[in-house]
Amino acid sequence: MAACLAWVSFVPAALAAPPYAGRPLEDVLREFPDRGLQLVYNTDIVPPSLMVRREPAGGDDLAVLQALLAEHGLRAERVAEGLYAVVRAPVAVAVAGAEPRPAPVTSLESVVISASRYSLAADIPEVHTFLTQEQLDSIPRLGEDSLKAVQRLPGAAGNGLSGLAHMRGGEQDETLVMLDGLALYEPFHLRLLQSPVSLLDERIVAGLDVHTGGFTADYGDRMSAIIDARSVQPDPDRYYELGLSLLHASALASQRFGDGRGQWLASFRRSNLDLVADAMESDLGEPQYLDGFARVDYAFSDSTRGSLHLLLAADNARVSNSAGTEEADVEYRNAYLWATLEHDWSARWKGRAVLSYTDVSSLREGIVDEPGRRSGEVDDERDYDVLGLALDGRYASERWLHRFGVDLRTLSATYDYAGQVRFEPGYPFPGSPGMQVDRELAPTPSGAHVAAWFTTRWQWTDALAAELGLRWDHQTYADDSDSQFAPRFNLAWSLGGGTRLLAAWGRYQQFQGIEQLQVEDGIDHFQPAQHADQLILGLERQLGAGFTLRAEAYRKDYGRPKFRYENLFDPLSLVPELRWDRVQVAPRSARAEGVELLLTRSAADPWSGWFSYAWSKAQDRVAGGDTRRSWDQSHAVSAGLGWTDGRWHATVAGTYHTGWPVTPVSIVDSAAGEAVVWGPRNAARYGYFASLDLRLSRDFELGRGTLTTFVEVSNALDRRNPCCTDFAYQVGDDGSLTLEKDIRHWLPLVPNLGVLWRF
Repeated sequence: MAACLAWVSFVPAALAAPPYAGRPLEDVLREFPDRGLQLVYNTDIVPPSLMVRREPAGGDDLAVLQALLAEHGLRAERVAEGLYAVVRAPVAVAVAGAEPRPAPVTSLESVVISASRYSLAADIPEVHTFLTQEQLDSIPRLGEDSLKAVQRLPGAAGNGLSGLAHMRGGEQDETLVMLDGLALYEPFHLRLLQSPVSLLDERIVAGLDVHTGGFTADYGDRMSAIIDARSVQPDPDRYYELGLSLLHASALASQRFGDGRGQWLASFRRSNLDLVADAMESDLGEPQYLDGFARVDYAFSDSTRGSLHLLLAADNARVSNSAGTEEADVEYRNAYLWATLEHDWSARWKGRAVLSYTDVSSLREGIVDEPGRRSGEVDDERDYDVLGLALDGRYASERWLHRFGVDLRTLSATYDYAGQVRFEPGYPFPGSPGMQVDRELAPTPSGAHVAAWFTTRWQWTDALAAELGLRWDHQTYADDSDSQFAPRFNLAWSLGGGTRLLAAWGRYQQFQGIEQLQVEDGIDHFQPAQHADQLILGLERQLGAGFTLRAEAYRKDYGRPKFRYENLFDPLSLVPELRWDRVQVAPRSARAEGVELLLTRSAADPWSGWFSYAWSKAQDRVAGGDTRRSWDQSHAVSAGLGWTDGRWHATVAGTYHTGWPVTPVSIVDSAAGEAVVWGPRNAARYGYFASLDLRLSRDFELGRGTLTTFVEVSNALDRRNPCCTDFAYQVGDDGSLTLEKDIRHWLPLVPNLGVLWRF
């Protein structure tokens, strides 16, 4: 993408007049009357080749401008007072060469009514645009993963490695990742290693719509967050990319066909981690993965559009830990195939159908070998399949918008788990009894998940809109079927002067997925559905000069939270269920609450950035009182500063948060002598977490296409952020105990560099 920003300062009104047809769009934009309108756009958005094909209808200056842009799939989006950005308008299928068809929607359909909704590289009016497309391309992101940008949002608790953060105090599995309308059951590579990279190559992601709470009833089966990704639809008739970095080799191709009514796109990515490990002569292993994505779109008529999508992924990893005491060999395979058909029955009625098939399998073999302390092995094989059909529709009038849908899924899974481990007497601490753990579970659950939802949105006044929704979910693959009802209410109130008030209340329920049976911990049955009652209040204010301020307060009260298993001192274990510190956490209820502030700047000058602060608290209510969740962070700060000058792009981004909770361990005196004693779970904390990340890139115009080079450094200061504790003890000649603690850390400084050729 060309990086040149084009400013248009308008000349007197007498110079701008029809006819416009037959003239370059760029020339017409330069001639618009100077009536408080300024434009900023990318030369890829408005290239010199774009021509005005027909005269716009009458109206004020802004209406004429929107009409001129609409025929090219563009629109002017307000950035600040008197400042508009020319962006691509979201369409179901981009059709080159065909006459653009104005979307038959009312203004109510485009009103963003959800609290806690953020846009990343998406063209969504009235929603807080956290990062533009250019900023998202320039932000440092470990693993070249666009989803990592979500962890820059307030309310995200991340460790710098995992692909998913804990959003607003929730577990990681409380976040749903979607691509082009399909829920992804296993959206990340290398689950064995904290799932550091998503299946979504950053080159196929056109934008993200992120809900950190308050989402409406069409989204279900998650209690904390939704990440809704859209795949790219390149504008040129033929478009190609080749990329190479220390982490990946990738390729992408796209072409239009059928007189511009159709488009196909295909991409492929392979990790280079195994090659880098070979070059570094690493003895920790050679993880590798690859993924591919393909999509075909076709407009059968002006009112009917269809698309076919395919997403494939494969992982292989044989790795060992730094101490050489744990080793694992894993294989993962993911396949998603789905077809979408959309039809506009009229200007008011629309419908969509999505037919999908998902197949996910994994094979995990693990060994632990610490002579005289513990020994064991695990052989874990899983496979599950999902066949789904989703139907939804909408009816829009001037003051009302009704949306409704059903989701039908049949699911089946096969588990084949073995596992065994022996702990010797005196391990891990003096007086510890010896123990043998054996497991053999092979459940084969199957059944259905049925959901239905309805929402109605109404415009009370020009400034006040509300949406009321109800969702029903029912699962039959557990021993006992389970049903959940979830009412939700959202309110948006424009107070004038660029100020909006947003509020949300609702129940968000989540049943245990068919792929989430905890066989590794001896569990062969599904738990009842959980729920979280959420209340959110937010205020958003346009401050001028490209600045936007958002403040939100939230509270989530959990009911029937599922019990879970955690490793108290080592979340990085390759075979976590074979460790001595694995415990069950069975809360009666839980609560997460917090206050978030986010200030962003996105303007036409070279500087952009953000600053956020969040205070939060996430606690489980267990027998004996409240206990911090293992991802609780009292204070968190995220900040970034971006600079763009012609072909240069640079971003500095930093993250800070309170240290992770940890269980204290100490030596105490007793009547029987000294002993190692655990304190209350998560009663202490590690040191604070901080990371400074950098990225610098430059574009070079070639005879054919553009070459982008970049260098990126994650954790540039090489800060040692604590994550884990290893223990060892010594017994003196007098019987006294000495306890040694070895603190291990999250990622060190991680460099990356690469090139991308777009042509």
